[in-house]
Amino acid sequence: MSNEPTTFKPENEETYEALISLIENTQGRLAPIIVGCDDEILRDQVIQRYEAEAQESNIRAYRIKLGQEPSVRAGLAQLKESEDYLQGYGEAVFTITGAEFLLWIKPHEEDEQSEIEKFFGYLQWTREGLREFPYPIVLWVPHRILRQMSQRAPDFWSWRKAVLRFVDESAAPAVRVDWEQSQQIETKSKNSFLPPLEELLEEIQQLEETSPESASLATLYNKLGEVYAWRVTHGEAGDLAQEQAAAVSAFEKAITHQKSRGDESALVVTLTRLGNFFQAQSRFTEAVTTHEQALEIARKIQDKQQESYALGNLGNAYYSLGQFQRAIDFHQQYLDIAREIGDKQGQANSLGSLGLAYYSLGQFQRAIDFHQQSLDIKRKIGDKQGEAKSLGNLGLAYNALGQFQRAIDFHQQALDLARETGDRNWEAKSLGNLGLAYNALGQFQRAITFHQQQLDIAREIGDKQGQANSLFNKALAIKSLDQTAEALEYLKQANSIYSSIQLEHMVKRCHEAIAQLTTEN
Repeated sequence: MSNEPTTFKPENEETYEALISLIENTQGRLAPIIVGCDDEILRDQVIQRYEAEAQESNIRAYRIKLGQEPSVRAGLAQLKESEDYLQGYGEAVFTITGAEFLLWIKPHEEDEQSEIEKFFGYLQWTREGLREFPYPIVLWVPHRILRQMSQRAPDFWSWRKAVLRFVDESAAPAVRVDWEQSQQIETKSKNSFLPPLEELLEEIQQLEETSPESASLATLYNKLGEVYAWRVTHGEAGDLAQEQAAAVSAFEKAITHQKSRGDESALVVTLTRLGNFFQAQSRFTEAVTTHEQALEIARKIQDKQQESYALGNLGNAYYSLGQFQRAIDFHQQYLDIAREIGDKQGQANSLGSLGLAYYSLGQFQRAIDFHQQSLDIKRKIGDKQGEAKSLGNLGLAYNALGQFQRAIDFHQQALDLARETGDRNWEAKSLGNLGLAYNALGQFQRAITFHQQQLDIAREIGDKQGQANSLFNKALAIKSLDQTAEALEYLKQANSIYSSIQLEHMVKRCHEAIAQLTTEN
């Protein structure tokens, strides 16, 4: 092994310096330091480096690996009792690993709690047991556990000296988590992949005040943008307009930091997230501009994966703008690259998008072929959200072919999956699609009910195109009940929203429907 210390990414180097400083400056005091890291190789390299530096400063390094007894306090107490050096209060640092393995352990039938629940339970009541333990304690956890700690062990969390995060150095996350096991945790908090908003805001404020040039600010602002975007698109925003603006502002600050540091790999990812948020908020022209920037950078740095994402996202934006042939061109390029690099998810997504574009061009059987290919791949890779979309899109195609009951079956399956996965956007679309099918069957009152449910969710999550679509389709159902004045009002509302988001092809359809309604009466 080389004696040269391993060097890390700039943001990780900065985090490392903060960590070694904490270890050296908290000797003689109890200092829980919580470190989030998903990259096991990186974690081991960091531990080796700070243990070597600590020993050069006559600080002894000890390690504890959580196992059958997932108690931090019990592990530390056992170690102290066995070491004369510690009983004499010599300088030391304690490193605790192994929390990630607790996620994999499935409880026995006779167990009342899983191992990870025991871990949080022990952690919550650790304070008193360690009050006389005057050492820095570095607790390594994957981000999945870190994100839950403030809620599931709030007493320990409030007692922390610092929380540090390392970003992955390797291409793929090193920590694997059993899906069924992790799902038990995620069902309690649908946004458990993201840190708590309050924690992020606190960390950003602290860094802005103490180290405004820190590389970590780009990472934190990017994460903040993700949190706000998630809250908006999942209907959890307290003030929709305020949090929409906050999401864009956070992403833009991350972009500014990334540009100033020349970090183009991170920049292309943030641009993609911002573009997708614009798309979700029906800001299609801004989405195109943002995804074009991402595409240019991805090609410059020869990142095929990000290039394929940018092409697919551009296809989605042009599809929303009614430029279907242009959308097909981008999605075909996306599909070609996905096949080239073996990206199954990308292949499924691009095939589904091609199906939608051909549907819009009136080529329904061709659309069904693409959607069926997409559905087959999504089922193979376990993509339940994607499966819901393919089912819904198949329903639309069969609806267009006049097979209304078959369409309803697909839309109901899509709705069930959307609710199961918490996908509010697709739940709204499925409700709207059911409305269209029942309208085609002449069950207008039932159709109106579905369109109203779609409208309610679209308003909740800030989906303007969804609002306009539901108002437009509701107007057509109401018109069939000879309620002309009410139908005209809904068409005008839809027209106003389509105009505000510059969907000219839908504005034209509104004008045609209003003119027809006015002429008939």
